[in-house]
Amino acid sequence: MTAYEFIVSEIDKTTKLSCEGDNTLIPLPYPFTVPCVKDTFLEMYYWDTYFTNKCLCLTGRREQAFNNVRNLAYMLKVYGKIPNGNRAHYVGRSQPPFFGMMLKDLLTTKHLTHGITLETAYRLLKTEYTFWETKRKTKSGLNAYGCDLTDKEALGNFGVYNEIHTQKYFERTGISMANTPKNGRHVIAECESGWDFSPRFSGKCMNYNAVDLNSLLYFDEVLLSDWAAKLKKDKDSEKFEKKAESRKAKMQELCFAGGVYRDYDFVSGTPSPVISCASLFPFFTGLSDDVSAFIAALERLEKDYGVIAAETETRNFQWAEPNGWAPLQYVAVKAAEMLGLKETAVRLSEKYISTTERLFEKTGGLWEKYNAITGDLGVSSEYGTPEMLGWSAGVYVALKEFKKSGYEHLV
Repeated sequence: MTAYEFIVSEIDKTTKLSCEGDNTLIPLPYPFTVPCVKDTFLEMYYWDTYFTNKCLCLTGRREQAFNNVRNLAYMLKVYGKIPNGNRAHYVGRSQPPFFGMMLKDLLTTKHLTHGITLETAYRLLKTEYTFWETKRKTKSGLNAYGCDLTDKEALGNFGVYNEIHTQKYFERTGISMANTPKNGRHVIAECESGWDFSPRFSGKCMNYNAVDLNSLLYFDEVLLSDWAAKLKKDKDSEKFEKKAESRKAKMQELCFAGGVYRDYDFVSGTPSPVISCASLFPFFTGLSDDVSAFIAALERLEKDYGVIAAETETRNFQWAEPNGWAPLQYVAVKAAEMLGLKETAVRLSEKYISTTERLFEKTGGLWEKYNAITGDLGVSSEYGTPEMLGWSAGVYVALKEFKKSGYEHLV
């Protein structure tokens, strides 16, 4: 059995029809897709879904991809944001805003739009965008990941998981911090980033204008401007166009340093010294077409078997070297393609495809992350390396399709 055949035979097992027997799960109106078949990550996650949906659409499961989008829209309506996942203890945070990209994918397909019209998509994306602009805007004019917990909640969740957030950070990174509400919020904000945990933020995530977050919001502003124009909402179109232009200029001013894009510490007024795959997001979203800046970042991040999440000297973080994560490989390939760097896109694609296939032959499974330096599963990991379909399958299938097309268009 090949890796592709394995994915096709197993992916349906990651779809849940209900939340019966688990009172911590938020019930959803449609079947929902989770990352793993068993044991770990048995809830739906926000940003994972963008990549998982690639697998579903490309293997003839568009109906379920649309179910996932409709579930995210449902949670947006209920909570005013899309939570990290459909668990009760996830509602105090969101995740990287890929909803606009998912809606765009849905509207460009030729089948099964399920009543999500352009008008509906525009309204939904405006609602999510409003959350990020009202709840996550900083004094610099850019946005940061954050936390919606009360002081008591920020000190620790004493519910089913009996979790103290700062203690979790220490257990997973070896770095201690005082258990204060502010520090608890920093930890949860880093969970909202999806990079839990990373050297990018030095344990103070809310202090940083994250490059990936602001790049995704730029994408949404451009998309909202385009959709508003198509809906004959000219004033809105002009408004979002100006917002996109302003964000692009502000990121160039604050986040571009040393020839690469970096997270910006707006409290200290300094760019982060850490180079990470967040530096590739401006090219992934179309914010920048600076080929030299992309190459400068890639030269720091690309290893023999893919891109590492971030540079670090301590290697205490799972979202750092030597670890390669599927979604970041996709971002790197797509960014290269958008810049017209076909040879680079092909090279990066082949690294992920061949590594996934070799590990599958060796282990009989797909995995959450891998060592991008050695090509093995010997990763720096805070909680282990679970066997996973989800975004690992989604990126593999998307890159296989990219290869099949002659590397002409990465969906």
